[in-house]
Amino acid sequence: METLGMASLPHYGVGGTLHLVVNNQLGFTAPPDHGRSSHHCTDVVKMIGAPVLHVNGDHPEEVVRATAVAMDYWMKFRKDVVVDLVCFRRWGHNEMDNPSLTQPTMYNVIDKRPSVPDLYSMELESQGVAEEGEGKKIANSYSEQLNARLKEVDSHTPSNETLRDRWEGLEFASSNITVWDTGLPEDVLKYVGAKSVSLPDDFFKVSRRLERSHIAERLTSLETGVGINWATAEALAIGTLLYQGFNVRLSGQDVGRGTFSHRHSMMVCQESNSAYIPLNNISPEQTAFLEVANSSLSEEAVLGFEYGFSLESPRSLVLWEAQFGDFFNGAQIMIDTFVSSGEAKWLLQSGLVLLLPHGLDGMGPEHSSCRMERFLQLTDSQEAGPDGDRVNMHVVHPTTPAQFFHLLRKQIVQNFRKPLIVASPKIILRLPEATSSLQEMGPGTSFSPVLGDETVDPKQVSRVVFCCGKHYYPLAAHRRELGREDNIAIVRLEQLCPFPSGAIHSHLARFPSAREFVWSQEEPENMGGWQFVEPRFRKQLGVQLRFVGRRAYPCPATGVPKIHQQEAKQLLTDTFAKSI
Repeated sequence: METLGMASLPHYGVGGTLHLVVNNQLGFTAPPDHGRSSHHCTDVVKMIGAPVLHVNGDHPEEVVRATAVAMDYWMKFRKDVVVDLVCFRRWGHNEMDNPSLTQPTMYNVIDKRPSVPDLYSMELESQGVAEEGEGKKIANSYSEQLNARLKEVDSHTPSNETLRDRWEGLEFASSNITVWDTGLPEDVLKYVGAKSVSLPDDFFKVSRRLERSHIAERLTSLETGVGINWATAEALAIGTLLYQGFNVRLSGQDVGRGTFSHRHSMMVCQESNSAYIPLNNISPEQTAFLEVANSSLSEEAVLGFEYGFSLESPRSLVLWEAQFGDFFNGAQIMIDTFVSSGEAKWLLQSGLVLLLPHGLDGMGPEHSSCRMERFLQLTDSQEAGPDGDRVNMHVVHPTTPAQFFHLLRKQIVQNFRKPLIVASPKIILRLPEATSSLQEMGPGTSFSPVLGDETVDPKQVSRVVFCCGKHYYPLAAHRRELGREDNIAIVRLEQLCPFPSGAIHSHLARFPSAREFVWSQEEPENMGGWQFVEPRFRKQLGVQLRFVGRRAYPCPATGVPKIHQQEAKQLLTDTFAKSI
């Protein structure tokens, strides 16, 4: 039903679809009137006014005729049309299942009825169209072909047929973690950044609030080269990819504005209500464009569409953003069946990016967590390691705009495609401390899976606190308040999968006197990164971590502000406690 709802929507139309419904009474343990509220199983398409052709599945020529009519309709009108094949399933859910236990009358008739091939063969023979026994010969010949192909499976070696045509030049990921240079010259960044907020003419009136808080602030930060916020870094990443000839598709609910009113990649004139996308007007010679697809209120259908789009467009950056990270659970089937396992099952790579706003900030259990632990559990990362780029999904939790800039560009620059799961920010979108400089995005720069602590004297450090995400900023502020910057280092894991054991080891080597190692997270103990990182620190690095976080809980977060503040305060206290 969700997919049908997208049939005529902008950015999701495919020029109509021919739906073949195999109406085979599969739910034989319950009669039809217990399985649906409508007379026909196809009545659901009434929501889009699609015509339905009901045809008896026992009559092959009528099925062909109905399908031909449906094809003619689709070719002429480019709209959805449905063929309802009214048929039956001879066996149950599997051949050992006995459907007559629950539908004895119906299956008493079915058991006595010849199969469709036999019925058709008998009819052709009776009309003199086919010789006696010819149908059986054709069936036997086809069975022999199938058996011959089955025998070839044992000696078959899969080829890289999936890396042809538009996938030419791409490869399967290696067992190493590769560093990709994703930086660009400062003059290019400034040019693209200025274009990201350039309006067409004086008649296009944007909100005064946008002029002050979005356009003016961006231009100032670009001019000074510092104070680059999250939205600007994203615009720079997308804009430079467009500038280099790579299309970008951004999809999801409210993505043009951004859930937190931070993006504004699509600006709306306050007088004419017309929309304008500045990044589609970088230069007159522009060949690649940004498609901003403000989607319907659906997660499952939309994410499924974007996954398919990523398979067909490996040279495009395809992003799907959840309104809040928690909302991805409406598309759990798509993630389990396709995003996380499509390459393992079908050798189909996908570079789809999931942007999932994450962070405990007192907004309650349904607006706090992207369930990072679920994505980590779905990866094929090895506890004993080491991991490489070939893990099935890359899971990151960046803390700076520059890191996000490099991540988005890396999705296209690298010579393979992997789904990228980003626990993206909410509060730190506008946090002054969470800004970057253009220098951090300049030539020779790249994404760092681990960010070390350059504010401490490495030789004096006795405790190393590991964390990820926005939790770093209150930790750093509290350490400053306590005056503990002399002996406590804070190290950020920007990437959790593939697990960056080599980078972590390099940072640990800087602290020869460290004897205490803490993993501090804002999520409950049974959530977040803890259960993923703990065995890897222990088995790959020989480091025993102490956990600091909220106690195990069935909900991701409380919705009571006072309790949230108490918990947040306790986390900081426990992380910097003087004795362990």
